[in-house]
Amino acid sequence: MKHSRATAVALSGTMALLGLTSCSSPLATQTYLPEPAVLQSAVDCSTANGWEVASTQPAALLKGSVPEGFAPDQVATCTMDPATMAVTEEWLSGGFGPLLAALATPSERGGPASCLDYGEILPGIWLVNAAGEAVNAQWPMDSCGHSLPGTYEALKGLTVVSSKTVPGQEAAS
Repeated sequence: MKHSRATAVALSGTMALLGLTSCSSPLATQTYLPEPAVLQSAVDCSTANGWEVASTQPAALLKGSVPEGFAPDQVATCTMDPATMAVTEEWLSGGFGPLLAALATPSERGGPASCLDYGEILPGIWLVNAAGEAVNAQWPMDSCGHSLPGTYEALKGLTVVSSKTVPGQEAAS
């Protein structure tokens, strides 16, 4: 009887250890960079909704990684007010290195099955080159769908050059 009890205790300890390591295993969470964002002719803040959109949306809504070789000359953010559906469009200047580094952070998928339940309203981030072409950059996200650290901080390090309110997509319809 003693032998079977010791075996059962050892087996349950092993199972508990396996359960803990599977949640924190580096194989449990995968990282990826989204496809490069599609080059657009201009910034379109009317598409801002604060949420990451499905890939079935029009090209202007599609967010992606910063295309290789894309050199931003300006940055625009589009922040939707959920109460009024109006969007604040801010144009930013400054050193874009920290923002580009933050946007190059791989997103995560998989990982722990338990996530905190909270929503984030994220501003859209548009990078604009000297020719006026724009890309809609995707925020790096964790496996729970929350923004990874770094992007907000990089945006806060830039200077607001101008700001205006534009109608959001829902308000314009």
